[in-house]
Amino acid sequence: STTKENALNPVYEETFHFNIPSLENMQLNLLVRDSDINFDEKLGNCKIKLDELGLSVDPTPVSRQIYEGAFGRESHVFLTLAYDATKGPETYSSSAVGFWQRMDSGLEDLQGTVVDEMGDVVEFVDDQISSMPIVIDIKAMKSAGMTVYTSSRETSTLCIETVDKAAEVVAFGLELKETLDGLSADGTLEASKFEVILDLVDGDRIREATKLAGELGDLALKCVEKSDDMIEAIELGIDSLPDFIEDCIEDKLGLAAEKGAKEGDPDLPDVETHTRELKSLVTDVENVNLFTVMSSGKLAFDCLRSKGEVCQDMFNAVREFSEDVSNVSDAIQNFDLKALGAMREVAMNAWRCLRLSSLIKLFSEGVGEIIRWIVSLFKKASEKLSSIWGALARAKDIMAQCVQYIVECTKLCDDAKDRSGELCDLSHEIREHLMNIVTLDRDAIASIKDLSDGDEIRRAIKLATTMDDIAKECVGYILETIQKVCGAIKSLPDVLTEGVNEVRGNGEVEKIRADGDDDDPPTDGVDVSGDIKELDGMRGAIEEANVFKSVEKSADGFDGVKAKIGLCGDMIVRSRGFADNCNEAIALFGGAWDLESAQDNILKLFEIVSAGKLIRHLAEEIMKIVHAAIALMEAVVQKFKDIDFVPDKVE
Repeated sequence: STTKENALNPVYEETFHFNIPSLENMQLNLLVRDSDINFDEKLGNCKIKLDELGLSVDPTPVSRQIYEGAFGRESHVFLTLAYDATKGPETYSSSAVGFWQRMDSGLEDLQGTVVDEMGDVVEFVDDQISSMPIVIDIKAMKSAGMTVYTSSRETSTLCIETVDKAAEVVAFGLELKETLDGLSADGTLEASKFEVILDLVDGDRIREATKLAGELGDLALKCVEKSDDMIEAIELGIDSLPDFIEDCIEDKLGLAAEKGAKEGDPDLPDVETHTRELKSLVTDVENVNLFTVMSSGKLAFDCLRSKGEVCQDMFNAVREFSEDVSNVSDAIQNFDLKALGAMREVAMNAWRCLRLSSLIKLFSEGVGEIIRWIVSLFKKASEKLSSIWGALARAKDIMAQCVQYIVECTKLCDDAKDRSGELCDLSHEIREHLMNIVTLDRDAIASIKDLSDGDEIRRAIKLATTMDDIAKECVGYILETIQKVCGAIKSLPDVLTEGVNEVRGNGEVEKIRADGDDDDPPTDGVDVSGDIKELDGMRGAIEEANVFKSVEKSADGFDGVKAKIGLCGDMIVRSRGFADNCNEAIALFGGAWDLESAQDNILKLFEIVSAGKLIRHLAEEIMKIVHAAIALMEAVVQKFKDIDFVPDKVE
């Protein structure tokens, strides 16, 4: 019959036809088994004497108890029987009736002897029935042998493929492990190797290996299916044997299951331990962090290698079992009834086929479970490790791109510093020039006219305008740097940013990921609003001064320009220092990594963002001062232009 999964009260609704000589001395044997991995356990049985039922072509309901309930509830079987006397036998020889008649008289005593004293089914059969004429269902037994032989050959062919594929999994795990060992042999890892690791854990090779492991799992399932075919076929063949031989084979299987494999058969590996180790590694990879990413990767790929070797061994065992089954089943399908004076050989071969088929199923299911977790580890390692190494590789590339921006900012800072110094000196000269005008006489007026029409103030305004342009360009580079580094931070998985908020505070990670941008000045920034107010006040005083006060107020104005541009120079020096810090952070990020420096290197990303924001802030404050200084100097020029100069008098 078919197997009913997870059913304590199975309903079959299946019909079977048997060819028998007549109902006389015939009985129907019913056996109920529990489908298990090692062997199908016998749950109960009964025998129905057909000649006592008065059967006809009309169906007759029949029920029998198959288990008395010594260790549980009573169990019964229900079936419907019919007999058509017009159809004759097809497979039994003319001596079959005489055989069953002879067996009926002494069979029960022999069966008791088998159950109580059997040490080996082969010896029992030889000793007890060697002199009896043996008649078995030749067609059924040979058909079983042929089916088992075909399935075993197919299984052996499958195993050749699986062993090769398992060898590839082993080679890949070893390649990854050795590569990671080589990259960090001295305990450190150069950032330039991030792309190499990323390609290993997220490239075509690991995708090929994952696919390969999946194919291994499919092949293991096919081996299980083939073993089921073999078990079903040989059981059908065993069912064609006389009852006491069938019972003896089942008892032998039970003893074999208790004692373990036959001497010479490989032992089944501890599948539970192997799968537990793989599950543990999957969990470790899921919870990997910056400090364990390298060690977890090595352990994962080393485990893939070792478990691949286990799969190799198990598939080799399945192949050996299959070859053995082929030989035994070939003997079954080719046995000669005339040459059998006893049932020793057929019983021995049937038992061995069933035993080996069960082992094939057991090994195939075990290796399938291991492979399932190998595939899971491949996928999890690819997903988790590649997210980490990929993020680090992208961050390293972005940092390398930012180097040029920071270099340009450094150059701009140096240029701006030179121009601020030149502007301070020029402002001082203009102030001294104005301070030397004591009385507004003909010479003073001529001096003012020369100053108004000359290049000094215009040159000062041009210097200030150039400083403004430099600051704008610097802000552009800094904004580009901040944007790129923030993008790198956003791509970092949580395991790489753990602890950042504890070190830097203020939920900085969340702000960056939310595209947040503080409009508030940095805590270590500057506030030039007071300086701007002073310059604006000086400009207003110049604009409102009369001709006699304009020289004095202009001198005060250029004194203020000198002071405030000097302040800008200080901020430029400070900005250059932050640019140098950024360069240093980028160099460290792209250098050697180890457990001690790993988190510090991640923090460098945030330090660059903070330094960049501060540089941007300082540049913006410099521009505010420069704008105010330019407005003041332009007011001086305009004031002097408004004076109507006459050779001998001033109006």
